[in-house]
Amino acid sequence: MTARIVQGRYELRSQLGRGGMGTVWLAWDRTLRRSVALKEVVLAAYGEDMAVRRKMALREARAAARIDHPAVVHIYDAFIDDGSPWIVMAYIEGTSLDRRIERQILSEREIARVGRDVLAGLAAVHEAKVLHRDVKPANIIVDSDDRVFLVDFGIARISGEHGLTSTNMLLGTIEFMAPERIDGHTVGRASDLWSLGVTLFCGLEGYSPFRRERPLETARAAAAGRLPRFRRPGPLADAITGLLVTDPAGRMGAAELGRRLDAILASVSRPPVVRDPICHLPGGRVPGGPGPEGRRGGGQVPGGRGPERRGAGGAGAGGRERERPLLERPRQEAAELLASTEPRAAGRLMDGMAGDPAAVAEVLALLPTSRAGRIADHMAPDLVAGLVRAMPLSRSASMLAHTDDRVAAAVLGALGVVPAAVRLVEAMTLRRACRVLEYVPPAVVAGLLSATSDGRADRLLGGLSRAVRDEIARLTGRA
Repeated sequence: MTARIVQGRYELRSQLGRGGMGTVWLAWDRTLRRSVALKEVVLAAYGEDMAVRRKMALREARAAARIDHPAVVHIYDAFIDDGSPWIVMAYIEGTSLDRRIERQILSEREIARVGRDVLAGLAAVHEAKVLHRDVKPANIIVDSDDRVFLVDFGIARISGEHGLTSTNMLLGTIEFMAPERIDGHTVGRASDLWSLGVTLFCGLEGYSPFRRERPLETARAAAAGRLPRFRRPGPLADAITGLLVTDPAGRMGAAELGRRLDAILASVSRPPVVRDPICHLPGGRVPGGPGPEGRRGGGQVPGGRGPERRGAGGAGAGGRERERPLLERPRQEAAELLASTEPRAAGRLMDGMAGDPAAVAEVLALLPTSRAGRIADHMAPDLVAGLVRAMPLSRSASMLAHTDDRVAAAVLGALGVVPAAVRLVEAMTLRRACRVLEYVPPAVVAGLLSATSDGRADRLLGGLSRAVRDEIARLTGRA
């Protein structure tokens, strides 16, 4: 297949992401011989003439290109090709904040550090008289050196515009929009700070506070700005509350937010206290809702001992009780203890109990599948494969849905071509299955695809990269 070349210079390699405002590609700059991120901006009809829309898109992209800050992805160029505006950005290899939030519970200090870097980047954006307008976890990338980048200026605007277009179409992700944007009022720097506040809430609490099942309900919830009760109260929660004030005039400013985040970063690091493992429900709700119903009061184990006492030393009967191996405890108590443990440490703990996968499976079965998946992210793939064999298929499929793509791939590789692995692939969405199978040995992929019975084998094969497809063709004699 011939590679698509844009502007006679950029060779499109693979799709990095796609949304309502356009598609982002990993591309190769043939002139400077480097990888770049190339975004094709969608110019939907909002009442303006097409020529006007193209001019506005280029003006806004070039304004963003003036921004020079370590936390803001560098924009190299903007141009029109085949009628569409394109933005050329630095390619950042890393993990988006939303993926990190899905995979693990972040400490208050980790979230504050990301927030501080994004805030510094936004200060540079605002100094250039640009509004980002789409600050959200998916647009924050953390690279392998823990450097933080604010990306995607596809819908950035010069300060002073209104939230609605001429045909009353909202641009951006509604659950992160400030109330004044949703209501069609003038927006400013405070609107980006609101979006940062929602982003920090997602990092702290593990879910989006205003997301509902339908866009209109989401817009109403965001416009109302009523926050659920925090499950992890503290200085960061207080700062978030100050940001999520519906009146922009009463909203916390950048300087005060910076001082509060600096104070959190200067404080002694403590492990996160989570009152309940998060269990996502339709519409972004949490068990028990925003009120106190359904809460177990600080993740205590039976007998009233809180997490601070579980971690303390001590002698006598209480100390001996705390030292009991996890699997010697009642299953519910073991699950409570596991739920209060950071996922990485919980995964290592489970690895130490590899000799009894059935018992481990019983404990994990008492946790929400999202939490179990985050723990599985830090376990040996062979052990997770053993858990899959010991669990009902529906449970193991749900748990694997919350693991990283590479972890899920390693588990499938450890299972090999067996009925359980085939059923796990069939339980995945087409998009997720293609992402996961990309990391599975081609010989195993070929066997799994030939064994599937859901009619998606050809579509799965077509969704894989050319290199994987070619290797499968060679292995199966179809080359």
